[in-house]
Amino acid sequence: MEDLQLLFCILSLFSGVASITLAAFIYIYHPKKAMKYFIGLDVSLFVIQAMIALNLYIVRTGSADLAVISNAMDVLGTSFSSFFGLFMIHELLGKRITKIKRNIILSITAFQIVAITICYVNTKLVVLKHVGRVSLISIILYEALITIINYHQIPEKELKRASRIFAAVTLVFLPFLILEYLRPEIGVLSHLQVLKMLALPAYFWVINVCTLIWVCTYFNTPAYFAEDKLTGYFIEKYAITDKETEVIELILNGLTYKQIAERLFISPKTVDNHVQSIYKKLEVTSKIQLSNLIRSKEK
Repeated sequence: MEDLQLLFCILSLFSGVASITLAAFIYIYHPKKAMKYFIGLDVSLFVIQAMIALNLYIVRTGSADLAVISNAMDVLGTSFSSFFGLFMIHELLGKRITKIKRNIILSITAFQIVAITICYVNTKLVVLKHVGRVSLISIILYEALITIINYHQIPEKELKRASRIFAAVTLVFLPFLILEYLRPEIGVLSHLQVLKMLALPAYFWVINVCTLIWVCTYFNTPAYFAEDKLTGYFIEKYAITDKETEVIELILNGLTYKQIAERLFISPKTVDNHVQSIYKKLEVTSKIQLSNLIRSKEK
């Protein structure tokens, strides 16, 4: 069973390197906010995968001197996967990250760093370690749930497909992640070595394979929105007229139809006609879907 766990660790590491490398190259040519957070999340998850592999090596060789490195990798990987994951999911769903949300995310990250570090320094304070782990599982569950809740507001087909896969994979593996976490504490589970394989190593491997495909199909296109302006790629792709471009940009800046009409010196009815034409071209049905579509690929 340990050999099988090691195999999944190696597979997840190789797929992780491939995913990070491919994402970095694509970001150079097609930079997007969500892509930046995606790479950060990918690197954080890779650090966790490397930590798991290092722990297997420590157990097999008895190299206790490497424990400090493993602990540091755990602290950084766990904390920053929460940080980048929360930012990425909001960007992909086209949700504005307000100052309050940003402060909450930063507070969660800081708490995880402090809590897990203290646990490694003082092994008697195991309660902090439990709280830190529970916060990580809660964040994973939150990301899956927010994706499910906002699923019908996602207009991009590729993003919709990726969201379904992410939510399904996470919900399938989440029970194994929880059971593996509780395994040392529950006698019945302590001998179930298969949980080690079905928890993080297998989960990361599946996620890395999925992200490799997703990076190629979703992120490998130019941005739709940059510096509060629609990009030429978006305008050409959806055959958006000059007036429709102005209307979309004003909608994204939060203006009402009446305000847009006054700004462009046209009637509210004309604005509504432009909006209906935009909806038809983009295959969306609301301003929320319009905003999500464009901001999900914002530079």
